[in-house]
Amino acid sequence: MIYYLQSGYDLIREICEHLYVHIDYPHKARQNPFACMTTYRLYELHDEQFEQLVVQICIQVLGTGTFSFAPGKDGGRDGRFTGTAQSYPSRESPLAGKFVIQAKHTRNGAASCSDRDFTQILKKELPRIRALVKSGDLEHYLLFTNRRLTGIKDAQLRQRLRKLRNLKTGGVFGKETITSYLVGNHKLWRDLGFDRDEAPFRINPTDLVTVIQNFHSTITGSQTVFKSATNFIHVKKQKKNKINILSEEYYEYIQRESLPHFDRIKRFLEDSRNEPLRSMYHDAADDLKGKIITFRESFSSFDEVLTYLYDEIVGGTAMAPGQKRLVKIFIHYMYFDCDIGRHA
Repeated sequence: MIYYLQSGYDLIREICEHLYVHIDYPHKARQNPFACMTTYRLYELHDEQFEQLVVQICIQVLGTGTFSFAPGKDGGRDGRFTGTAQSYPSRESPLAGKFVIQAKHTRNGAASCSDRDFTQILKKELPRIRALVKSGDLEHYLLFTNRRLTGIKDAQLRQRLRKLRNLKTGGVFGKETITSYLVGNHKLWRDLGFDRDEAPFRINPTDLVTVIQNFHSTITGSQTVFKSATNFIHVKKQKKNKINILSEEYYEYIQRESLPHFDRIKRFLEDSRNEPLRSMYHDAADDLKGKIITFRESFSSFDEVLTYLYDEIVGGTAMAPGQKRLVKIFIHYMYFDCDIGRHA
């Protein structure tokens, strides 16, 4: 019988629920899971380090017979496991057979599985997967990446793998799934020497999150189309990017994904009815600016600063659908409006 895995979110929930039985969390962590949460900046790892992490996860989930990544006959780098999995997708109903594990890492902390380059990466891998299935070397395919993976994209990728003839199961596991696993198994991260417990700085996101939630309520259901924020274009951003060490790739990402929203944010903050929210915004921006100045040397680029701010804000904050994306847009707005970062 041919069958396919449930989404990565459901799968990792099953795995973590099992692991939690064996983990003795501090009393405070039981009351608030975010109390001892580490920010796992997977984008800071080198490709080989990310492969090491994936192998260690698979050793725990599949079994100690997991082989590390090595060049295959066709030049691809694969991890392997043959046998009955230890707890994949669950201890009660483990899969058995020949597993091929792949890791696709990016240094772009804002990267997503929905990006065009990832689509091309997967497209390039499909002929290899077919060849391995045909030769009898692959029955279960697992792809790990540190990119963001939405539920919609997850379903699309599983549907694409489902079309591969004679492949029994296939799954793609993104940053959210890997991070969820590490939260319940932090020792693995620490043993690999990737410990990030001592974060450069901590922030209180309350003020900014309140502003974003109110902004979200304002635009929800509105029929007004976002205008291009042309009034922000004239600022000499190329010089500011160079001073702050913001990459051209990340700057283009801001222009493409966030810039069209800036005009509406500006009008929202300038509205006299939102005076209390404007004050909260500037308090939050001033707090972030001071901490960035103090701890700037902890980051090699401003790409990392902006990504770190996003991770810190959304990491332990409950948000409605659509609000997390606005966090990133507001952070980018702060940079463009010179509320954070050195001026050009």
